[in-house]
Amino acid sequence: MHLGIMALLNSQVAPYYQPIISLQNHRIIGYESLGRYMLDGNPVSLGPFFHDGQYKEREQLQVDRLLRLMAIDKMEKSNEEGLLFINLRPSWIYKKYQESGVLPTILFIEESKLPTHRIVIEITEDEFQGSHKELSEIINLYRQKGFKIAIDDVGSGFSNFDRIALIEPDIIKVDLKLMKKSSVHKGYNALLRSYSILAEQMGASLLMEGIESQNDLQQALAIGARYVQGFLFSQANEDFLPADSFSKIILSELSLYASEQIAKYQELHAINQLFDVIIKTSHFTPITKDPDPFIEQFLYRMPLRCIRVYLCTEDGTQVSSNYSRDSGNNWNKDESFLGANWIWRPYFIPNIVRMQYQPTPTMSQVYADLETSKIMYTYSGMIHSDLYLFFDLTV
Repeated sequence: MHLGIMALLNSQVAPYYQPIISLQNHRIIGYESLGRYMLDGNPVSLGPFFHDGQYKEREQLQVDRLLRLMAIDKMEKSNEEGLLFINLRPSWIYKKYQESGVLPTILFIEESKLPTHRIVIEITEDEFQGSHKELSEIINLYRQKGFKIAIDDVGSGFSNFDRIALIEPDIIKVDLKLMKKSSVHKGYNALLRSYSILAEQMGASLLMEGIESQNDLQQALAIGARYVQGFLFSQANEDFLPADSFSKIILSELSLYASEQIAKYQELHAINQLFDVIIKTSHFTPITKDPDPFIEQFLYRMPLRCIRVYLCTEDGTQVSSNYSRDSGNNWNKDESFLGANWIWRPYFIPNIVRMQYQPTPTMSQVYADLETSKIMYTYSGMIHSDLYLFFDLTV
């Protein structure tokens, strides 16, 4: 329904607050301010209004600034001590600063008693057409005043890698759409991991928004999120909540995650023990003449997550057949990989060098397998000075 601007302003427009929870201390660390208007006594999102081309930009700005002022005022007058996340379109702040040299949100905060370090400026997804370098310089003005910077809706529109690198945010918010797609498309898992690595390398915190289920929360933990937000915890509310409102569910899910990770590493310990047996056996077996029988004697002891076993020399040349586990848990021998060279794989040389100086088995980074598209890692160990055994294991 298309509301006139005055009708909209008269319909009890108000900011609502969706909590953002830290996985580190299990408490609410802040709130994202989200616009609402009342319709038949119920709060309705103003999101469509801000993306409706029927409204003029100045009308949208009028409502947006009113919401910002109301959110700042409520935070200032409350006992809430957390962060306040305020959404800003990059095109709006760029245009305003180019025209006037003024950034209204800075003025709003300076007129309040809120310290700037409690305000997070969320740079939202937008079809930005201006100079990214100039935009970065404008955003730095917020940072110089003590504001924190977040990039919202990562994975869509404005928020691609080069712009993230240019802005250097304190917080990277990952779009739920990527998480949902990752459950049916392995390529999105790789993309999510890349955002996690990017955040780590930049010294930014990863915030996964749109968490709606316990499975979403487990995925956020696996990816390395520091903060989470979504309907699993709470929708946006008119008032702030006790900081420990969601500690119970966070602690429960952290316990589940820890149990699964401990089981995984206990399995790796079992593989280490198996490797010790393999190395001892290698002292009495002429492996180089016919490597395949050497591998075959241990296949029945491989953990279920091991789907492939093979031997390579130091220069990356495969000297055994591939042994692959099928869906029926049977091992199949494939001689076509004899002579293949794997030195081009990202994990190969680092692992070989590491094992030469510290001859203990080592594990690669997680990757997507080219043959099966499964997410996996490679476990490798030195049999003797120029022969290395590789296990490919699913995550």
